[in-house]
Amino acid sequence: MHIIITGVHMEMTDAIRTYATEKMNTLEKFVPKDDTSAKLTLELSKTTNHHTHGDVFQAEADLRMRGKTITLRSTQDDLYKAIDILKDMLSRELSSHKDKEQSLFRRGAHRVKNMFKKIV
Repeated sequence: MHIIITGVHMEMTDAIRTYATEKMNTLEKFVPKDDTSAKLTLELSKTTNHHTHGDVFQAEADLRMRGKTITLRSTQDDLYKAIDILKDMLSRELSSHKDKEQSLFRRGAHRVKNMFKKIV
């Protein structure tokens, strides 16, 4: 999976880039190994809302892989917390997608098996 990390209205330090890369690399297990076109674009930004005190950080992920596009956003008062929550959200979404693919495959295999039983 190819990971692209960009920063908007903030300086991207090596520590932030390393932390985000390590967190997002844990999602590799959900992406099919034969899918070389999988690409995760992570946009980290710092915004100031007039209704809140202090900085507000936003992490937005856009994951494109074969047959699926997932876009999620997390807004927190701490950048590292926003990255962690975004990773958890992506993990849940990808896990359900992988489970759905497996159950569809099993359901189809079960139908084929029943068709062969009826023929024989």
